[in-house]
Amino acid sequence: MTYDPQKYRAKREKVLGLKRRGIGFGAIAAIVSICIVVSLAFVALPKTVAYISTRNLDDAIYKLENSTSWPNEIISGILEIEGVEKAMTDKGETRLVITFDRTEVDTSMISSFFRKKNVKSTLLNRISHRQRMKSLNAEKEREAS
Repeated sequence: MTYDPQKYRAKREKVLGLKRRGIGFGAIAAIVSICIVVSLAFVALPKTVAYISTRNLDDAIYKLENSTSWPNEIISGILEIEGVEKAMTDKGETRLVITFDRTEVDTSMISSFFRKKNVKSTLLNRISHRQRMKSLNAEKEREAS
């Protein structure tokens, strides 16, 4: 007859004084480390997704040379250009802010569109989209305080 270690396990543990209590240290360490990693993921993941979605976006700010408001047909025509995400006017409707993907479109293509439509415009600034959003948020905070 062969010795079966499982049959006498309880007796052996009783004699040796081994007591099983709760969860082992390795399981607790694993649970704590998983909780830390998941919580860090919840903190870092939204910023990472926002960065990836806006990393190629630039903003170009144009102004009409005659200082009038931008026609709606020009704005809708710009939105039809592939790679342009947004086109909106500022408060006074004298400046046009165009958000575009710099891997697909460049300001020279937008300027050529204006020349085709016989619109005399001036490129005031070209800036990273994220940088412009940061400056707009800073301006809002200054106005609020």
